Amino acid sequence: ACVSRLAALSLRRCGFNSGVVNAGRMLAPFLWLSSPADDLLATASKLLNGNVPSHAAELASVLRQAESSDCKGLLSDATVREHLAVRLEALKIEVSDKNACGIVDVLGAVLEDLLKSLNAATAPLVKALAKKGGVPDFKDVAALLPSGQEPSDILQSDWLLWHAAGHAHSPTNLPALVGKVLYERLALAACATSKPLAACALAVHVLDNLEVYSEWETSIPGSKPAAAQRLDLKGQSVLFPFDEASAKVVAFRRVLTNALPMEVSAAVAEKAASTKDVPSVLNSLTAQARSRAFIPRYVKPVSKEPKATKQPKQSGGIGQLHAATATQELQWHLLAYRLRPGSTLSLASRSGPQPKEGTKVHQHPAASKSSSGGPPLQGFAGIWASSGSVLPPGHTEFSWNNAKADGMKDGFPTIWSPIGEQYPPGHTPYSWEKFSATSSGAPASASASKKVKSEAKSSRPAAKAAATPVPSGNVPGEGTQEAALCKLDIRCGRIKECSKVPDADTLYLLKVDIGEEAPRQVVSSLVKHYTAEELNNRRVIVYCNIKPGKMRNFESQAMILAATSAKGTDEEKCELLTPPPDVPEGTRAQCKGFEVGCLSATQSVKHISKFWNQVQPLLLTNTKLEATFDGALLSMNNAPITTTSLASVPIY
Repeated sequence: ACVSRLAALSLRRCGFNSGVVNAGRMLAPFLWLSSPADDLLATASKLLNGNVPSHAAELASVLRQAESSDCKGLLSDATVREHLAVRLEALKIEVSDKNACGIVDVLGAVLEDLLKSLNAATAPLVKALAKKGGVPDFKDVAALLPSGQEPSDILQSDWLLWHAAGHAHSPTNLPALVGKVLYERLALAACATSKPLAACALAVHVLDNLEVYSEWETSIPGSKPAAAQRLDLKGQSVLFPFDEASAKVVAFRRVLTNALPMEVSAAVAEKAASTKDVPSVLNSLTAQARSRAFIPRYVKPVSKEPKATKQPKQSGGIGQLHAATATQELQWHLLAYRLRPGSTLSLASRSGPQPKEGTKVHQHPAASKSSSGGPPLQGFAGIWASSGSVLPPGHTEFSWNNAKADGMKDGFPTIWSPIGEQYPPGHTPYSWEKFSATSSGAPASASASKKVKSEAKSSRPAAKAAATPVPSGNVPGEGTQEAALCKLDIRCGRIKECSKVPDADTLYLLKVDIGEEAPRQVVSSLVKHYTAEELNNRRVIVYCNIKPGKMRNFESQAMILAATSAKGTDEEKCELLTPPPDVPEGTRAQCKGFEVGCLSATQSVKHISKFWNQVQPLLLTNTKLEATFDGALLSMNNAPITTTSLASVPIY
């Protein structure tokens, strides 16, 4: 009833039957009974600014322009948005309440394709885990990943993986889930680079293998009812509330909450007598959810008008006192003080503490500048001015002689000078040496300074040659996707040498010029896609601050980026990204007005992989064969980075 005959015909032409999802028997219940369906319909209404009904092509257009922060759930994944937009463009339906189910079914078709690709990519790892056998831990899974691939954050946080540690400690109290189901789940967590898509894949995996998960959950001693017994405690007795049937329901509900919301899990556990009844119960609930589907109305928030800037009020003390003065003469005095604050000491020709006899007090630049009629000094030096050889109030001899022209130096080191052979109060040998080396004035005691420096050098390790560089220019805000991208150093490079890695049929050993003094060594599995002649002197795009790793005892110091389809399968196609013409080696990419790599100097390569895992799912080629990040062009010298023929595929 939700999908018109025309809509259903359009969906079938796209290769998808309304309401039927095949990649995972339980994908449809996951879509409708969890949040993806509601997230899609709400996001569609928001991106269309409430202009519903609209044509499907309009929704496809706004999906391509949307940022991840504008979307909910699965649509925060740029890959899902792009695939959904492609399918919507082929539909001849409108986005409206009567077609709400059809729009969700299109998302189901997209997820079906993506999950099939993910399952194909995990097949080699599943096979390797099965061959190894047993209960693998994190190190075991990481060791079986393809060379150069870092373990994903999703794998690191998967709850079932960390049961291996508990099982190793106490196999009786925590039995292991073994076999194909365990290996499939770990492979999905290891190979899925997108958190939203990984959450979908793992939830569907739980629903598809519900009986295996439930049997394992009920086998854990903590899920079983306690032995029927009564404890005599001086006439009192303790009853155990759960019998065997109740314990199974609780364990079953606990498994379901890994895929569905708590309230749905409770409803399914209540209606299903066993795991065999679950599909029919889920299908019934799914049908009810489809019958209630609609596109929520969206009203753009009214922008608030900026408040009128209030005129600054006069200082309460001066303003009130000025208004309350009885004579015009006193008002003039108050006005003069407000224009040029000062005190009797600061305005006097001779006042303040006198320096010690024989001590020469330098004529501070503040005094000469002030007396020469120049602009008034700011800060402390503009209030307390020197007069002749008299120290201004609040200064010591050392602080005055070492002060800056525009006021006192910041910090404690400008107040006290050394006394005899001792350090000034509050100083260590290192802090005094550092101040002595940078101060414009000399320490009061030359002999003390020499002794302090020599002691400081012998008592501490050498200082770092340079401070951590601070990024300059236009930089993105910390915590954003753009900030993660700008922490990756992506440059134009040129392959200078290309040779086969000894005893490795699929690996090339490359020397790549990225604008540094010496070329970088890169080990790359491009033998299947390019000949050595095609790679020699080829211009490429290089991810430079990758954590170095060894492949066949050769260190790989960078990674060459390429558009790749069907990665990890026999149908894999790979095309290297190409920089624009006449771009010199070492030129960094640009995106959204930022230089890609402007934050890389402050990043340690030890942990750079977590930013790559955050960025990579948003790297795609568009329909114009241009490289993009989250829908925005990647360019160099205002020209796009391109590929040859692969459109709408990920970049690795």
